Order: sequence, then C-alpha cells, then structure tokens
Amino acid sequence: MKSADDSDIHLHDVRTQFEEAFEAAWTGRTESDGFNRLVMAIGASWREAALFRTLARYRKQTGLDPAQTTQILALTTHPRISELLLQCFRIRFDPDLELSIDARKQNCVEIAEEINEALDQVASLDEDRVLRRISELIHAILRTNFYQLNENGEPHSHIAIKIASRELESLPAPKPFREIFVWAPHVEGVHLRFGPVARGGLRWSDRRDDFRTEVLGLVKAQQVKNAVIVPVGSKGGFYPKSLPKSGNRDAVLEEGIRAYKTFILAMLQLTDNLVGGEPRHPGRTVIWDGADPYLVVAADKGTATFSDIANEISTSLGFWLGDAFASGGSVGYDHKKMGITARGGWVAVQRHFREAGVNVQTDPFSVIGVGDMSGDVFGNGMLLSKTIQLKAAFNHMHIFLDPEPVDALTSWAERKRMFELPRSSWSDYNPELISKGGGIFPRSAKRIELTPEIQAFLGSDAPHLTPNELIQAILKAKADLLWFGGIGTYVKSSAQSHLDVGDKANDAIRVNADELNVNVIGEGANLGLTQAGRIAFAKLGGRINTDAIDNSAGVDSSDHEVNIKILLQNAIETGALEQVDRNDLLASMTDDVGNLVLVHNYDQTGALSIAEASADQDLDSHERMMERLEAAGILDRTVEGLPKPEEIRVLRESGGSLTRPELAVLLAYAKITLFDELIASSVPDDDFLKSELYAYFPEPLYPFKAAMETHRLKREIIATRLANDMINLGGITFVHRVRERAGTETGPIARAFVAANEVFRLGALLSRIDGLDNKVPASIQTRMRTDLINALRRQVFWLAKTRPANASIRQMVDQYAPGAHKLLDIGVRSLSPFEHDLLEQRVSDYVDAGAPDEIAFDVALVQALTSATDIVDLAEREHRDVACMAMLFNAVGAGFQFDRLREAALSLSLNQHWDRLAVRGLVETLLGQQFTLAARISTHATDEKLSDFGSARSKVDEFLGEHVSSYERLT
Repeated sequence: MKSADDSDIHLHDVRTQFEEAFEAAWTGRTESDGFNRLVMAIGASWREAALFRTLARYRKQTGLDPAQTTQILALTTHPRISELLLQCFRIRFDPDLELSIDARKQNCVEIAEEINEALDQVASLDEDRVLRRISELIHAILRTNFYQLNENGEPHSHIAIKIASRELESLPAPKPFREIFVWAPHVEGVHLRFGPVARGGLRWSDRRDDFRTEVLGLVKAQQVKNAVIVPVGSKGGFYPKSLPKSGNRDAVLEEGIRAYKTFILAMLQLTDNLVGGEPRHPGRTVIWDGADPYLVVAADKGTATFSDIANEISTSLGFWLGDAFASGGSVGYDHKKMGITARGGWVAVQRHFREAGVNVQTDPFSVIGVGDMSGDVFGNGMLLSKTIQLKAAFNHMHIFLDPEPVDALTSWAERKRMFELPRSSWSDYNPELISKGGGIFPRSAKRIELTPEIQAFLGSDAPHLTPNELIQAILKAKADLLWFGGIGTYVKSSAQSHLDVGDKANDAIRVNADELNVNVIGEGANLGLTQAGRIAFAKLGGRINTDAIDNSAGVDSSDHEVNIKILLQNAIETGALEQVDRNDLLASMTDDVGNLVLVHNYDQTGALSIAEASADQDLDSHERMMERLEAAGILDRTVEGLPKPEEIRVLRESGGSLTRPELAVLLAYAKITLFDELIASSVPDDDFLKSELYAYFPEPLYPFKAAMETHRLKREIIATRLANDMINLGGITFVHRVRERAGTETGPIARAFVAANEVFRLGALLSRIDGLDNKVPASIQTRMRTDLINALRRQVFWLAKTRPANASIRQMVDQYAPGAHKLLDIGVRSLSPFEHDLLEQRVSDYVDAGAPDEIAFDVALVQALTSATDIVDLAEREHRDVACMAMLFNAVGAGFQFDRLREAALSLSLNQHWDRLAVRGLVETLLGQQFTLAARISTHATDEKLSDFGSARSKVDEFLGEHVSSYERLT
C-alpha cells in the first residue's frame, strides 16, 4: 500500500487499500507500512488514529466529504492541525482531566482559534474543507465511549460518538435532533432521532457507502409517521463489514448478529440509565448535554427476529427499560402475527374504496402487488379480504401472474397456506390454481414468453419480455389496487430522474406515476413511491395517502408495547402486580392493543378525507400555515415536496388545491407542532385529561390507574392523544385559525376544544356517523362531519377568547354542559321560525343524501345551537332558566333578522383568509349585539312570559314598539 503522502493516491476509491490495512492493523493481524506512516504523521496512538477513522467515516456517510482518502491525506499532510484536533477532543472528553465543563469549553475555544490560524496556511481547498468539517464535528459531539473501559479495564473495540446534528451547518436536511455514529472493524452504523423521546426501527443495511442516506430518507417518513404516537421519529441502520463471502445463510446470520450486538451495545453506552427514577450518566464519560435516558428501538428490515437479542443486552446492563428497550420480542407484540402493519394499511385501502362506492370486504376487486406471501405486510395484506383477485405480484426472486383468477376464495385459501408455510416463495404456489396462461417465472430467466392471456392482461402484444420489462408491464397494468408490501421505490414522477430517487437497485424496473393504471395505491411498505410520484398520481385522480399514513400501525403497536411495559414495571415495583403474571397479561391484551392502534388509522385517514373535501377553499390557510412553519424553522418545503409560493399562486389562479399526499404531510406537521406546544404548556397536567391517559391503555390495565398516573411518559401520552384528536377533528389549520381569530395561545385553545366536545356531546354523535360506513354514501358522512367541525370551531373560538386563560377544563364543562345539554334535549322548541326552517332544510338535505333521520336531525341541531354557550352565560347573568333565555335570545335574532344575516354571511363562498376572517368577525359582532339586546329586554320580562317562542317574540315586539324610530333606521 502506498503511504499517505504519495502523490498517486486516487481519491475516488472509497474501498481503499488503506481501509483494509487499517482494519487488519486494528485487529492485530498486521501493521502495514502505510498505516504506520499514518500514525507517525499525526503523532497519534493506534486508538487515536481509529478515532480519526471514525470521524472520517462519519463525514463520508454524510456525503459531504465523498472520498475517504481525501480526509486521511488532509490529516497526514497537516500533522500539527491533526494534533490540535486530537488535543481538542481530549480536552472535551477525557474524564481523567480534572476540568469543569466551562474550563473544557474555554480551552477548546482557544484551540479552535489556533486551528483556524493554521488552516489559513492550508493551500488545498479540499484539505481545508475536510479539516474544518472534522473540527466542526468534534465540537458538535456531545458524548463518546472512547474513554470508557470494559470489564477488563481495557478500551472498547468499537467507537461511538453522539452528535448534536443541528450544530453541523453543512449536513443535508432534515437534520436530526441527535444521532449516534458507531464504528468498529466489523460494523458501522448510525441512529438518527428527531427528539428526546423518539422511537423507530433498526435495519440491516446493505448500502456500505451511504447507509446514513438510506436511514435519513426512512426517518423522514418515520418522523411524519410517528405523529400518531407518543415519541417523534427515529431510525437506525448498521452495515456488517465482515460477512463471509462464501458462507451459508447461517454463517451470514451469525456475523450479522455480531454486528447488531456491537451496534446496540455502543448506543447504550452513550445513554443514561434511570436508577430510582433519577438519571445516571455512563461511567468515564464527559457529558455535554442534559439527562437523556430514553432510547427505544424496534425491528426493521433484516432484524425482525433480533428484538430479544437487544433486550438481553439491555437487561444485562441493568438498563431501566429492560425488555421494553426493543419492541416486538418474544415477550411482546409480534407485528407479523398480529398483521398490524398490513391491517392499518388496509384501513386506508378500505376508506379509499368506500369513498368510491366499493366495499372491498364484499365486492370483488383486482390487485397487483410487490412482495410475497411470506412477507409481513404483503402476506397479511393479501389475506384481509376474501374477494381479492390477485392478478400479479413479484419479489426479488419470482414473478407471479394469474391473469383471470378463477375463484377468489380458492386463491385466498392458497395464499393463506403459503403464508403459514415457513420461508415460502411464489414457487410454492400450486400451479393448478392459476388461471389459463398464467404462471410463476424466475427473475433470473433470460426472457419470459407471454401467453395470449398475459398479453391481454398487460395490454401488450410483445411475444416475450425480459423479467425487468415484465415487472414494468405489471406495474403499468390495469387493476383496482396496487399494494406495496416489498422493499424498494418503484414509482417516481416523470420530472424525476432515477438518481433523484436514491434506490439504484430498482432503477431498471421503476415506472412513472403517469404510467400507472390503478385506481388506488396502498403503501404497506415504506417508500414504495417518491413523494413527487404520489403527488403526480393524485393529480391524475388516483387515490393515495403516503407511506407514513398507510403503514403507521406497526410503530403505533410498538409504542403501546413499550408504554405498557413501563406501566407494568411501575405496577410490579409498587406491588400492584406480580412479576409472574406480567407476561400472561401482556399476551392477553394483543387484540385490545390492535384495536386501539387501528382507531388511529381510521381517524387519521378520515381527517385526510375531510381536509381533501375542502382543500380548494382552504388553500390560502394551508399557504399561511406553511409560511408560519417555515418562519419558525420547522418546515422545509423542498425536503417535504410541498409547493413553493409561486406554485401556490398558480394553484390559486387555476382553482386548484393541495393533493392528499401533500395534505398528509401538513397533517403530520400540524400534530408535531401542536404536540410540542402542548408539552410546553400546563395542559397535560389538567386533571380532566386523566381520561385521555386511561383511554390510551387497554381496559385490562384499568386496575393499575395509579401506575398510569406515575407513568414516566404520562404528559407525552396525554399531549399526543389530544393533538391527534384536535387535528383529526378540527382540521389541519384548526389551531392556527383559532389562534389568529381569538388572539390566544395553544393552552386555552386546547382546553376549549376538550370542553366544547364535552358540552355538545360530539364524541357520541361522531361515533354514530362513523358507524354508517358502507351503509350510506361516504360523501354524506364527510359532509356531516364537516358541518359539525364548523360548529365546533365557533365554540372553541368563543371559549378560548372569553374564558380566563387559566380556566380549567372542568370549570368550563361544569359551567356550560348542563345548560347546553338542556337545550339539546328540548330540541327545536327554542328556535326562531327561520332557524327552524333552516334546520328542517338541513335535515332534508342529509336524508336525501342517504343519512338516517335521527342522525341527520342531531347533526342539524348542533349547528342550530352554536350560540348555546352565549345563552348559558346570558341566563346566568340574568338569573333565568336557560330554556327561557334561549327563547328570548332567538326571538331577538328573529326580530332584528340577525339569524338571516348570519346565515347569509356564512353561506358566502370565500377562499381568501382575510375575507373569511372578516365574515367571521361580522358574525361575532351580530351575535354580540343579539346578546346585548336580549339582556336588555330580559329585564322587563318574567319566566312565565317566556315559556315558549311566541311569548318571547311578544316581548321583543313590545321592545320594538317602544323604539320604533330607532328600529326603522336600522332596517
């Protein structure tokens, strides 16, 4: 190997001889001349050279320093700067130096100044960039295991660094909150997380040179996906570097497990423990951040069976989470056995079809897909309906074609047999059950002959195709549903190149969104399409969400598992539960957990349907929300594939709107930001919200409510459930709109939201509307929910604006619920003739569209009683019965025609934010005047004279007669 200062080193080869020599030297097999000269050049020890190796590999993984040898050359060419970098690292992290954090910080500032002076003398721009970035990286490291010792008092054979990623200016977006990078001769890995409490899977990556890019793309989706659960998103990936080249499957698995164990151990070595509820830092570790005890992982690609391994390490180290550290183990909820990810995705598929008038549980429909029956998502998904006509599918080995399935039930039974067959592949499918002309074909074939039946299905007259061409033809084939259950990105926008996609393995078979001929896409697997591809498909009329929406159930299930285990550990420690009973209790709740998770999928896809129904009217509000998030540094439109301001203008001029995939991204950001604001407020501490905490857990855990109330993530659980409820029901821009109109903060808005739901009994009514699935057209369900949302918004605005900012939810509910419930119970008797007619018209419209009479009436009544809280206040002020006060209030509305004016204003079709704000202001002004006049007239009437609407109207007419000249000027 050539030494580092040889001029003919080639910088483009990342798998250099240096790397091989370094790893050989590290493991004691040899000490090459090149490696010795590297160590001598920088005056470092072998371990310090390994540290530079770790820093250089991290920089390589970020994609900012593309050639490994560039970095080594820079270090060896400038030994003084290298020594200063090492000196800075020692001062920051050597626990044997008796220095305070402030002293370490000051010393490093002085060293950094010296480094900058030395860098001015570096002639090479590449070398200058490398050295500056390594210096920047060292200052962004918060912890390292570099100085930790093992049980034998020796340094670990791996190096881990914990990085404050947002302090690195040059990192590509999105920048994680923290990341851990691990290097060892046999493995490298990275764990990215977007908040202190974060959760996501660890995958076995096969991308040596850009596994961080792979993980970053996945964690972006994970961040959005985790909006429905307690933590924010995280993701990890490791690359085993010493897999046996000619080993069998077991040998490869053994080495992969060795790499996984090192990766897990290294991350835990940088994580605080909890002892007696108090954080305890790792030994011999200088800490530059605060307490950080929350590290939770899950299974992912290649690690489906590894959770027990991770939990064994966690338990052996005495980590506070025990076997809650890695979800999905033998004592937990197995995603594949539950089929939870597929079931969650199927909820989305059912909604898409239901809104198109199809019930996929009873109506036959055709499917093409990616995956095989041994796979979790594909296998479980293709068993969720017995009316599926699976016409084509492929995995990495085979292509399955069944052009005209003879009998859906028979095909379902065969798929079920294969699902239950260990390690099955498409080659195990009974060929006798495949329709004429179909078959199972190996992807290794040179070419595949097309039968007339296959040609008819594909719409192709080609006599034969290569396997890649056949897969492309399948993706373009006509079908009702395209179900993604396999790994890979198979669809992009026509405006994107394959390089933009970042999935080189599937470049040869990828198609454009405008070439698809399916009606619905279900993304059970991650990254089946690019976001640009999803948007393009949606613009063409296709029904699609995003992968983060469709397959969130898996991580949601993991979330419940971990939080349940934390709860049960609390119960065990307090004696409320015996340790021996824990595992049986966990297993008994499998179905309960699944049901809780699927509710999230149902509610979130329903929220998207509501948002989509009014997306054209809300475009201005969506734009304002994006502007606010951008200004706060929370949103990057380019990263998330959202339209820029000039593109919004084009949409506005053409009457367009955001597509469903774009709305899905905004939905997640609305929840994420609301969660952060709730956590920063006192709202989660409101006693009324204990019910939200209890509702998160399955009913068999209700005997342990005391343990729930001391749960470490109690506030996060409450804030997450409340954020989901507020955005799912109120809408994407709900909080932003109320904040603008009421001029108040998130806390009062959240309390008002909970109180308004309770006051108007909306939860039960919304559940009744949801119970109409496949019984009435989905459009009428959407319409009724939209109308209720509009009524709710007014109540939340009013409560948030008029109640004291520190008013508790219980105070508001106790103040308004009895009176509002009474008005709901007396129904239409208090309404003015105009409002009564308006209610009857709404009921008639709902019924004509398919709604049952009783539900139609109840929805219309809530809209008619949006002034109920005003009336309750007025009744209390005037010391009157609320029913009598309602008669008078509505009689004033009729006498002065406030009711007609309000309805006329609210009926205006307005797309501009300020226009709608002005109209809402006018409506509130009219209500204020109605309130004032009702109070004035009330002083001259007794309850007996307000026993019905007619008597109340008489009192108003008397008042008008006394002020006829003023009234005539008004009218």
